[in-house]
Parts: sequence; structure tokens; C-alpha cells
Amino acid sequence: MLAKIETIPLEAESLLVENLAAYGIHYLRLSQPSISGKSLTPASLIAALAGHSDPRLRESLIALFLRQPQLHQYVPALTATLEPKTADALRHFYTAAAYLQRFWFSMLQLYLGTFPLLPNYFGLTHYHLPPLEEHFGETGLRTLADYYTNQTGYDWLSAYQSAISLLLTQLNLEQMTHG
Repeated sequence: MLAKIETIPLEAESLLVENLAAYGIHYLRLSQPSISGKSLTPASLIAALAGHSDPRLRESLIALFLRQPQLHQYVPALTATLEPKTADALRHFYTAAAYLQRFWFSMLQLYLGTFPLLPNYFGLTHYHLPPLEEHFGETGLRTLADYYTNQTGYDWLSAYQSAISLLLTQLNLEQMTHG
């Protein structure tokens, strides 16, 4: 059963950043920090990020799924209930996270320890991509990037690389700071 999804005003960036921080995503900062203390349900956070107009917040879904892979459980039901554009964004960034997780598995494991692998919900069936394990996910990631680059003209492979770089830099700094 799908958890109740709260309606979040799109301008509520501070609330989203605050909730991302609660899940261990700290690289996004706003000039005016939020002190609301309001905790969103995982489904509400994922839906709000997928539907947000700010690309940084949408792309933070990649880091969220890599840092908290157990959140994958909300994805299939959400993609079935969200409006088409938002569902497409969720499928896109979840799938990118699944391929990035395979590609960066060893590095992520150094920082995060043992973690569950993200299931391939959309790569094979929706996008007709190769299996997650093929060439450590690189083939599928590049094909996904090409698919969206052809649609938008935006360099999606660079966006994926930026997302993983931000997360790995954050994890490295945390390890250096907290030993």
C-alpha cells in the first residue's frame, strides 16, 4: 500500500533540503536554513523532489537512492500514481542511481558498508537498457544518458557524474571529519 503523499509547495526548497539532510544528503545548502523541523514521509519527499522545478533538487534523488537504497520500495507505486512528467523524472533518476550504484559499488561500499542493491525496475522494461551488471553499469548509464540527451539537448552523463561526485565528496569529508 502506498503511503499518504503530502502536497508540498514547490517553493518549499528549505523543507526539502532539511529532509534530505535527515537522510544523510548534506551537500545542498540554502542561504536561509530552514528550522521547520517538519519531517516528510519518504514517499512525499521522493514525490516532491521528482516534481520540483529546480534541477538540483530533482537530481538529488540520485544521491538519496544511493545513500538510502531501502527507499527503492516506494518507487514503483509512486511512478504509477504521479503525473506523467513527475513519474518520468522519478524513473529517470532512480534508473540512473541503479546504474551508478553498480558502477561505483566498491567506492560506495568503502564509505557506506554493506547496502542493498537497487532493483532494476525500469532499465530493462521501460528503457530497454542492458542489465545493471553489464560493464559494471556503464553501458546502461551511457545509454540512459543518450536517451535523455536526445530528448532535451542537456548533457545527462555529466549530470550523473556530478551527482555521484557530490555524494562521494560529501562521504569522503564525513569520513575524514568523523574518522
